[in-house]
Amino acid sequence: MFDKIKEEYLSLMEKEKLPYTKCKTCGYVFFYPRDFCPKCNSRDLEVKISEGKGKVFSFTKFQGKKGETIYGIVELIEGFRMYANIFGDVDIGDEVVVSFINDSGRKIPVFKKK
Repeated sequence: MFDKIKEEYLSLMEKEKLPYTKCKTCGYVFFYPRDFCPKCNSRDLEVKISEGKGKVFSFTKFQGKKGETIYGIVELIEGFRMYANIFGDVDIGDEVVVSFINDSGRKIPVFKKK
């Protein structure tokens, strides 16, 4: 089951769509692919596609050789939270939208201020 969910996640991200998982038993939603619900342990899950809109829940800034990097937690309108890089100057509660960048041949989600 996990391999099927993981493959579906990777396939959707290659199409620049942000996946998440919803538990059909309790309705809990989460981002990281798992083969069971972290809230009720059910294995009756479905992969859905997020609208990619959310708000900055928390963030931290790192100063590196290439400049400043912002890494944070974004709360999506579907109700789940995820860690991601955030581009642009943001603050807690700012609205952001997902976009995708190529990283070593894979597309990964990042967020930009709306």
